[in-house]
Amino acid sequence: MKSTILIIVLLFSYCLNAENVLNRGNGSEPDSLSIHLAEGLNSHNVLRDLYEGLMTLDAKGQAIYGVAESHTVEHNVWTFKLRNNAKWSDGSPVVAADFVRGWRQAVDPKTAAPYGFLLKNIVHAEKIMQLKLTPDNLVVSALDEHTLQFRLWQADSALLEKLSLPIFYPLPKNPGNNHNIISNGAYKIDSWRVQEKIVLLKNPHYYDVDNVYYDQVNYWVTESQSSELKRFRAGELDITESIPDGQIGWLRENLPSELHISPYLGSFFLGLNLGDKYLKNHKLRQALSMAINRKILTDKVLKTGQKPAYRIVPQELTKSTLLQLNTNAQQLAKELFVESGINPNEITIEILYNNSQNQRKVAIAVAAMWRQTLGIRAKLKNQEWKVFVSSRKSNKRSAFRSGWIADYADALSFLELFTSNSRFNFYRYKNGNYDKIIKEITKSTDAEQKYHLVEQAENLLLHDLPVIPLYYYVSRHLVDNRILGFVDNVADRHLSKYLYREN
Repeated sequence: MKSTILIIVLLFSYCLNAENVLNRGNGSEPDSLSIHLAEGLNSHNVLRDLYEGLMTLDAKGQAIYGVAESHTVEHNVWTFKLRNNAKWSDGSPVVAADFVRGWRQAVDPKTAAPYGFLLKNIVHAEKIMQLKLTPDNLVVSALDEHTLQFRLWQADSALLEKLSLPIFYPLPKNPGNNHNIISNGAYKIDSWRVQEKIVLLKNPHYYDVDNVYYDQVNYWVTESQSSELKRFRAGELDITESIPDGQIGWLRENLPSELHISPYLGSFFLGLNLGDKYLKNHKLRQALSMAINRKILTDKVLKTGQKPAYRIVPQELTKSTLLQLNTNAQQLAKELFVESGINPNEITIEILYNNSQNQRKVAIAVAAMWRQTLGIRAKLKNQEWKVFVSSRKSNKRSAFRSGWIADYADALSFLELFTSNSRFNFYRYKNGNYDKIIKEITKSTDAEQKYHLVEQAENLLLHDLPVIPLYYYVSRHLVDNRILGFVDNVADRHLSKYLYREN
């Protein structure tokens, strides 16, 4: 009898614990869990659960106060008051000096932080990045334990949203490493099994811990969208990172209430290495772009609501005229290719992409269009995400999958990628006029003037073609009907602390 009671108690305990575990698909293996070195969305998803900046995001993806409880602005001097109950996962207080430490490390050239450029508006940041000053010259200071102050060169209407990004997170004196991180968010790291999962546990020292429902969050590595779907249907995942586009019809018919497809501030484009012996030919790049039928790509290949893209910046962030497919595109592509002087039998373009069924479909479609219209052969090459992140920076690749999701709702979030000194300029693109226009945009306080400059910058990109725009993203997830608090938003950011299960 006692053994039977014990079994019942254990089963009840198991069910109770299972109720408080959230299983999330997270795509590829995160490239890093360092707030300064992380690049991919799958890294940032985890970091938003582990850390909290001066600002954080609400369930709708909008910026709200995080560690900060108030702020003032006067003559580009920003002063933030920190909440006095913010703590690190080891129980020590989060203080203003932790932000100073984190930001100085972010702009230190030795760190090589890919998102460090987002701090360049802080006085002296750019000179520090250029090795003209040391990091301690960054004009940010702790006036006391709970007061942080810094000065900008110029006004920045998007700053509060930027302050929610990982690059602006605080850094403790002893941050730990990827497998033993000291963090200040709703969760702390428990374990990281490479190519399997990252396990997070509720941070008992988080100031709002009483309102965090899930005791544990598992981020599962799920590079195959079909495998992810199977795991979701088996109840092993509560939320998927994506969906297999090829099964959209079945999903709409069989899982309509679980399927979430929503507008997303992101653009997908094909990156071109302008240092490649063939791709440096401008006529060839034009021909390659004109040969791709975006409408077929979105409607027949992807089929999940993506919109054809003929520009880089999503229409929601610009007043530029929406371009349409030229009805004579295929003929123009052939003529441009002839003008390039390249023999189709002598050229093979490699298309590099990360492991993903959806990415493979896009690469196959693009290769087929090039072959059919121009007679050009393409070689497809896929790599695991971490390897791909490194490979796309190499001079050895020619064409590669690329794209960008807005870090903040502003055209600059896209346009700054292509400046000559951008760490995300994997295309070897250099245009002094373009760089000059981007600087003018950053200084502009007049909305109409800014829209005009944005259009100028985009027109340069469309002429020079360091990348070929293909489509605008939509977010695509499957969410268990019992999960509440998941709100579709254009940023596609869903912090685990807002999610809970229906009882």
